[in-house]
Amino acid sequence: MFVPFKEILKDAYSNKYAVGAFNCLSLENAMGAIQAAEELRSPIIIQLAEVQFPYSPMEKMAPVFIESAEKASIPVCVHLDHGQSLETCVRAMKLGFQSIMYDGANLPLEENIRNTKEIVRIARALNVDIEAELGKVGNANSEQDNVSDIFTDVDESAYFIKETAVDALAIAIGNLHGKYVATPQLNIERLQEINNRNRLPLVLHGGSGTSFEDFKSCIHNGICKINVATAIQIAVTNKLEKYFKTVSNPNYIDMKYQMVEASKEAVIEHMLLFESNGKA
Repeated sequence: MFVPFKEILKDAYSNKYAVGAFNCLSLENAMGAIQAAEELRSPIIIQLAEVQFPYSPMEKMAPVFIESAEKASIPVCVHLDHGQSLETCVRAMKLGFQSIMYDGANLPLEENIRNTKEIVRIARALNVDIEAELGKVGNANSEQDNVSDIFTDVDESAYFIKETAVDALAIAIGNLHGKYVATPQLNIERLQEINNRNRLPLVLHGGSGTSFEDFKSCIHNGICKINVATAIQIAVTNKLEKYFKTVSNPNYIDMKYQMVEASKEAVIEHMLLFESNGKA
């Protein structure tokens, strides 16, 4: 069932758990994710990032996401991840995405605020919720991104939220996108400071590869949405590699089944970690 982004995150924030936001690049990913959520009775966010459009065009994936949400027996939100422009964000709204993440984190603060405010203005008219980002969530493959000066500033977070009136804020506390070479060390103290200052649902990007202890600290200190993309891709790749090694006569239908199962298993693992099971 469709449930608004803001409503899903409000419950997670109040009850100190996190909702997994899973990047689904195929029908099989979406099927496995929804099956996992229904099995665990967990709310779920299914999403697609703009950088993934070349492989999974938004206009083609939107009907898959929306039908999956409508037919599900648990709360589902359909979300645009890392929208990079006003035009992309508006396209997603028109396609039926319930919430939009506008990513202006690499822009100067005032420009990020100005762009985010305009997107919020449009979104409010269409009953769409908005997530924004402050601070720089780097890339695990880039050494220069793994430095402390990219952390979200506490005072700037309060100013940004006041000026933009966003529904959730993605922050940078040492988390990185992609496949980690080493387990990151998250700045939980900075997270606590941001949470205590703002009392707004916070989002962790780059969830794949984070330690068990840091995940738990995050979800008990204001993080109520955690993005997962790389872990699903790795799970599917590993499942298919094993399938091709162990099956003498592989076929396409079985391969698709393996992709669904791998997606489901990865989502279940993270939902249990995020403590969202049984919260639907």
